[in-house]
Amino acid sequence: MEIIYLGLGSNTGDREKYLKDAQTRLSGKIIIRGLSSIYETKPLDCPPQPDFLNMVIEAHTELSPEDLLAFIQKVETEMGRSPNSHNQPRIIDIDILLYGQKRLNTPALTIPHPRLTERAFVMLPLLELAADFIYPGSRLSLSDLLEELPPGQSIRLFSRLPQDGPDREEDDEEDN
Repeated sequence: MEIIYLGLGSNTGDREKYLKDAQTRLSGKIIIRGLSSIYETKPLDCPPQPDFLNMVIEAHTELSPEDLLAFIQKVETEMGRSPNSHNQPRIIDIDILLYGQKRLNTPALTIPHPRLTERAFVMLPLLELAADFIYPGSRLSLSDLLEELPPGQSIRLFSRLPQDGPDREEDDEEDN
């Protein structure tokens, strides 16, 4: 089983409900081990649109990175995301941020996510779950990489105590 980190975002409709729905659907093929807080963020590099709710899921999977991507895309489609919604408002956006220590760069998939260390809406929730995780191909922890965040990103805590994920372990700490 590989440890993975997925970024979830929604900026249309009942954003919080869509994040929870995605967790439930994802739990069909991954074991959710941790959930970050939910953050509200202004869209980056997009035309004007509603603010996002973002969070990170820590999970274990036996799926290969390619099979995980196919599964995620299926979940997004089932939830109503259009394949042409890049940089547009969307019900759900799910990104593979990290897949163990794997590094992958194909036309379909890049791991670690190529802009992971540039985005506060990814790094802050990820740090809640894996501050000491060593970034693949480096000797730096995610905490060390926090300093690389570009300034001026709008992010605020939306919900400190997310709802339990469908497969969340009972012994996980609830006071993060």
